[in-house]
Amino acid sequence: MTEGQEAFLEGHVYGFDRLGGVPVDKVRYDNLNSAVKKVLFGRSRQENERWIAFRSHYGFEAWYCQPGHEGSHEKGGVEGKGGRFRRNHCVPMPVVASIDELNAVLAAADDADDARRVGNRASSVGQDWALEKTLLRPLPAESFDTALTLTPRVDRYAQIAVRSNHYSVPARFIGHRLRAKLSASTVVVYHRDTVVARHQRAVGKGVKVLDLDHYLEILLRKPGALPGATALAQARAAKVFTADHEAFWVAARKAHGDAAGTRALVEVLLLHRHLDRADVRAGISAALTVGSTNPDVVALEARKATERRSTKAGPDDPDRGGRVVVLAEHRPAATGRHPTAALGGPVRRPAGERNLMTTRRSVTDQAATAAIEQGCRMLRLPTIRDRFAEIAAAAEREHLSYLGFLSELVIAECDDRTHRRAQRRVRDAGFPRPKRLEEFSFEANPAINPAVIGQLATCAWVKAGNPLCLIGDSGTGKTHLLIALGSLAAEAGHRVRYTLASKLVNELVEAADDKQLTKLINHYGRVDLILVDELGYLQLDRRGAELLFQVLTEREERAAIAIASNEPLSSWTKTFTDPRLCAAIVDRLTFAGQIIETGSTSYRLAQARKTCQAGGANSNRHAGASSS
Repeated sequence: MTEGQEAFLEGHVYGFDRLGGVPVDKVRYDNLNSAVKKVLFGRSRQENERWIAFRSHYGFEAWYCQPGHEGSHEKGGVEGKGGRFRRNHCVPMPVVASIDELNAVLAAADDADDARRVGNRASSVGQDWALEKTLLRPLPAESFDTALTLTPRVDRYAQIAVRSNHYSVPARFIGHRLRAKLSASTVVVYHRDTVVARHQRAVGKGVKVLDLDHYLEILLRKPGALPGATALAQARAAKVFTADHEAFWVAARKAHGDAAGTRALVEVLLLHRHLDRADVRAGISAALTVGSTNPDVVALEARKATERRSTKAGPDDPDRGGRVVVLAEHRPAATGRHPTAALGGPVRRPAGERNLMTTRRSVTDQAATAAIEQGCRMLRLPTIRDRFAEIAAAAEREHLSYLGFLSELVIAECDDRTHRRAQRRVRDAGFPRPKRLEEFSFEANPAINPAVIGQLATCAWVKAGNPLCLIGDSGTGKTHLLIALGSLAAEAGHRVRYTLASKLVNELVEAADDKQLTKLINHYGRVDLILVDELGYLQLDRRGAELLFQVLTEREERAAIAIASNEPLSSWTKTFTDPRLCAAIVDRLTFAGQIIETGSTSYRLAQARKTCQAGGANSNRHAGASSS
């Protein structure tokens, strides 16, 4: 029991119901905290607001004892009556399993006390009470909610803290704030207006009250956590996890191994949510009798037990007709079959089940389509919105389970997001035109080793932060390779920026003039790969070279850079006029890097000559045909 205000109020409700009415005069009280916030003077008290509301609801007055020595005889009168009953009926304390059972024991003792006579009175307590009962005021038509309402947040262990104790709730509410109603004997937890958990109130502090059913979805994913779970120990102690469950678990682990066997047990435990416990236990016994540890067999045998019980109860029994249980909805992997396949063929559902399924599927396809499209817009799932009808049709043709269908939807959305993300990175790189490595002609560029380019296509050099230098004359494929390798890096998830050397230097100079140089260098420092094209075409002054050197130094051995130049490294003194600065830049672009020389034969020039020759040959053929 608890001395909280909820127990104080609930005791009044129970007492008034037991009496069958409310006293018309005052009720005497000690100055307990559940009713009195502060003792003022005389018999004036500052009462608790909830206590005032309770008294107003039932319409009775409270008469408080004087504090201290002056009111000792008054308090004795209050405590004496309760003390006599406690000594006669609660010493020793009755051993009971619940507060409801204790209330039943005390009610029986109270009824037996009606025959007692006080002193030398001619009438008994029961006879006197029969006269006094007629003077009581009738009970209010509406009940008073004595429970204390709290709004705890669910922690990562799927538990809420209520008055220094912890109570479990379904794991799907982790991180949510729920509404808990605390009474003297129970804790009822609500999500909006739906009851999601109900527990007996714990006695003491630091107690955990756990329901194994609240963790079943987690245990499907982590079956190894079940053997040592506190929730399992409490289920065993409460006789909820019975010897039948133990026998099934042992047989399932022996047949399928620890993990798969435990998952089979969890699927059987999920049946308790929809079927009577006795029917599920009957299903377990029937399955073990034929040597089966298949949860589908247990489900079917449990439904048979439900049907047999419903038939005996008669057609008008409210419990007739069971709910359809589809275990595939709870499984972590798609099996592609209906649970009825466990018996080798379809099983005809009872009429009650068919009607239930019809009710659940009463929504039209048009309404379902509109709801899905609206939901996908709210959740920003464009691929699912565009393809759910197509995937649903394919799932129906291939007889996929619900989880299989859901996985196809999720995979399609993820694949499309990955593709769009890669396209966005390529677009943000700022390439002047699209170029693919597959389009590059190694036959026309024999100086380039395809194996080396293939190794660069893995983007390992980008991850390592190594430099790459492409050196060769105009038209030898430097820009094509630079853009193609940059596109592959962007598609692999790297941040890439393409720029011309002259443009980069101009940006740096303008940023330095605007006192934004550090910001710009940091911006380029966050990029995984910088592609600098046409380095060497224009001579850079000392300031421009120094600013470019700062960018290279910021990225040295940390982030990758690739350059394309028409000048060999030995001639870079034409671009960087300061020999010492030129040597430092070359050192940073070649250390631990790759240098690829594309040669001097222009691919574009060769293509142009071939086109001209083809055009000349065609002209000669047309001229010869005319003269003949």
